[in-house]
Amino acid sequence: MEQIKSSIHPRKGKHLTQKERIVIETMLKNRGRPLEIASYLRRHRRTIEREIKRGEVEHFDTELRKKKAYSSDRAQEFHDLNATAKGPELKLGKHHETAVFISEHILVHKRSPDVVAPLLKQEQRPAAVSTKTLYTYIDQGLIPGVSNESLWEKRKRIKRKRRAIKRVKKQHARRTSIEKRPKTVEKREESGHWELDLIVGGKGTSKPVLMTLVERKTRMLRVRKLSDKTQASVLQALKAIERSMGVGPFRSMFKSITADNGSEFLDVEQMERSGFSKKRRVKLYYAHPYSSWERGSNENANRMVRRFVAKGDNIGKYTIDRIGEIEKWINNYPRKILEYKPAQECFDLEIAA
Repeated sequence: MEQIKSSIHPRKGKHLTQKERIVIETMLKNRGRPLEIASYLRRHRRTIEREIKRGEVEHFDTELRKKKAYSSDRAQEFHDLNATAKGPELKLGKHHETAVFISEHILVHKRSPDVVAPLLKQEQRPAAVSTKTLYTYIDQGLIPGVSNESLWEKRKRIKRKRRAIKRVKKQHARRTSIEKRPKTVEKREESGHWELDLIVGGKGTSKPVLMTLVERKTRMLRVRKLSDKTQASVLQALKAIERSMGVGPFRSMFKSITADNGSEFLDVEQMERSGFSKKRRVKLYYAHPYSSWERGSNENANRMVRRFVAKGDNIGKYTIDRIGEIEKWINNYPRKILEYKPAQECFDLEIAA
């Protein structure tokens, strides 16, 4: 390895260069010690030790064991991040670990900046910043590996052509409009009121779909895979849920369901009637046509499911276990509207009350 400079005097007051960082990484891989590296580069030993700590990353070895190692690329990213701090110092600038923490939670754990920002304060991380500041840092490219393309809600939405909507010629006489739904349901004062919808995959109604049920107060989500988008499949899924819970507990937990005007939801007698007794199992309400905002919780939950099940994807390839993992992830995701508590925790508290 060639000498970088011929001078015998140590370099003071100058930042490490990218070339020097590559030398550090190479010597560490050859079991070089900080003192040896410092001597070779004519730097102070503490300079090298701090640099190694800043550039440490975790990775897995061939036996899938976690190991820490110095990365010249990561160290250079950290240096470049600090170099952007002109004028007033960036709050995040000197805290590389916090930047990595943010990056990991957005890219790996699929969390939004709105969730990560309060998590920084909750864990008492250094350089905890507000949601607005965190979005600003991402806009400026200051979080390693994170851009607006990494953020689900900020991706550019593609304008799609309007499709023909299947209209039902004759509406059922016993449908109850959402206008007659009690105010306690509207205000989310009581748990046990759900919103119902279907998520379709590729074109055609014969392919598997996902049925989503969202509890209005706690935002608890239930996802079931159906063989197709038909009234019979919806009724079968509701009956299966009722069977698994028991008639009494189902009636207690499912006080009402609000659905849209899709033909798969229009058999109001069959949907309301228990599959195991003569009593009514649930009360159904129907939103106005073309008014998806009246089932806003359901629409938001469906968007979260779409993080894992892309539009146009074949839902048939998703196993029951995988769907269960998606459901669990969403129910354990901290929600701003729930004071950053997960829906599962809020739902469990309602059940225990």
